[in-house]
Amino acid sequence: MVKQTNTPTRDGNRRVPLIFAQAVIVALALCLGEILCAPLYTGMSYHSLALVPWSAIAGLLSVVFAYTVGFAALWAAGKVSKKAPQAWRPVIAALFGLVLFGVWGYFVFAAVLNSIIVPFGHAALAGAQLGSIAFNCAAVGLASFFCASAFGERLATLRTWVWGLFACTILFAAFGVFFVVHMAALLY
Repeated sequence: MVKQTNTPTRDGNRRVPLIFAQAVIVALALCLGEILCAPLYTGMSYHSLALVPWSAIAGLLSVVFAYTVGFAALWAAGKVSKKAPQAWRPVIAALFGLVLFGVWGYFVFAAVLNSIIVPFGHAALAGAQLGSIAFNCAAVGLASFFCASAFGERLATLRTWVWGLFACTILFAAFGVFFVVHMAALLY
């Protein structure tokens, strides 16, 4: 007689998918970078924004980028860099982050800032202000995608850490949604 058991066996492979681990790194690095850049943005807003609400909103925009456009960018960077030497792969990914998050900053961050400061009667952002937003976002995107490509393999093996950091980024984005809803209620 054959003995059957219903207990599943584990093969020891308890990794998260690499692209998910990389996206979590991108989201975390973008949030940290935008927190560091927040004083510059509050200065551009004619001090109409407080530092903590804008940091939370910038974190929300960063998390939305990382888990939507960032996933596609990480996939594309992986495909483009497949035949490149291992040492060049983080650089190729970093260039994707530089361009895409720079463009995201130029259009999305500027639009969100303008939607807050224009109802207060201030002039919309233009020229050098838009350029500095794009430059800051490009630099933060470069660093975040470089870190994701360089450290993604190692983090993918640490399943609990990935899920914990993912939860932190989602919580930070929820904090940003809280401030967006309250600002929209006051402004509009």
